Amino acid sequence: MRLAALAFALLALPVAAQDLSGHGGPVSALDAGADGVVSGGFDGRVILWNADDGTAARIEHFHSGNVSAVALVPGGFASAGQDGRVALWRAGQDAPVWATPSGVAPVTVLAYADGALAAGFGDGRIGRIDLADGALTTFDAHDGRVAGLAFMADGALVSVGADLRFARWGAGDRLLARTGLPGLPNGLARAGDVLAVPFADGNLQLMSAEGAMLPERFLTDRPLVAVASAPGTVAAAAVDGSVWLLDLPFLTSRAEVPGGVGPVWALAFDEDELFAAGAQGVVRRFSLADGRPLGTTPLADAGAGQDGSRGAEVWRACAICHSLAPGDHSRAGPSLHGLFGRQIATVDGFAFSPALRDMAIIWTPDTLSALFEQGPEAYTPGSRMPDQRIADPGDRAALAEYLAQFAP
Repeated sequence: MRLAALAFALLALPVAAQDLSGHGGPVSALDAGADGVVSGGFDGRVILWNADDGTAARIEHFHSGNVSAVALVPGGFASAGQDGRVALWRAGQDAPVWATPSGVAPVTVLAYADGALAAGFGDGRIGRIDLADGALTTFDAHDGRVAGLAFMADGALVSVGADLRFARWGAGDRLLARTGLPGLPNGLARAGDVLAVPFADGNLQLMSAEGAMLPERFLTDRPLVAVASAPGTVAAAAVDGSVWLLDLPFLTSRAEVPGGVGPVWALAFDEDELFAAGAQGVVRRFSLADGRPLGTTPLADAGAGQDGSRGAEVWRACAICHSLAPGDHSRAGPSLHGLFGRQIATVDGFAFSPALRDMAIIWTPDTLSALFEQGPEAYTPGSRMPDQRIADPGDRAALAEYLAQFAP
């Protein structure tokens, strides 16, 4: 009798949800909905997941390089990549229904709503795409990368860009409103009638559909790099892997997921769950109610060669995305072994963005210092590296000394 009671009690316990593991590297794009979860990664794969059991329903390897954006659409999903292409996939069809030609700039973001699909590009253009045949019509929107894109309820398209501007676009791509932003945006999510924008200075800003500034909340001294919304809720993630769940309309804190897993580059909601993915290569699941992990994926260890020096402390943030071991490109960025004296984007075995391959920077302590003084957005435009700075010249010098010692 006691054994039967114990068995019943065990069956009544909540079963841990299955984290989604299948990418061969960092995950850079996510969307979720009633039809499942779709993810895109640095490995060039797009995976459609059954959220109920955590299995992959479909795996496609179509794009050349990183899959930078995905979006669920009725009966399928859209994917976009570093190759500048957008593809539409439908159930029961092995090949894309259509795919746009390779572009001169990577796709940075996709937005879908009510039959309309739009894409933002790294060169500042926005494209509207006909779902029926993939016909792409683009217009110049920003001076620099389109960092975020969303459709409002009235059909207007809103965008934020690396030119520190917000814009609202109407029919015929007519500019309806434009306003300046207080910093560098790293995303955009529509939350009902308002917008949530994460910034590289760690601030999360709510905005109206016309670009007016609404309540804001400073979350961290590290760059925010991802945002998503659900009814009454906004989630934001930072470059160190921290995730915040915040209640609207005042961005009051509901829960915080501690960092330690490397950058979280993508967030998505589905009913009572939050999905988060990034450098760890796994799509992790959290409770929307309290931020509690629903899966069992352990936190990654970002530590490396700690010798007690100031350079080792500064390096800990870098170790999330880089290894010092020769040829170890398993993290979001390339190995930094032998960095000094090497030209940018020339180490074998890592898929660098085309923008970096065209640069002539030679890595030295001085150029490394310039990178973190100016930030990657300014010093190496077109890089996938999240924008971040090291303000103290002493810290920059300590990092260079550490790399010279441990990655000669």
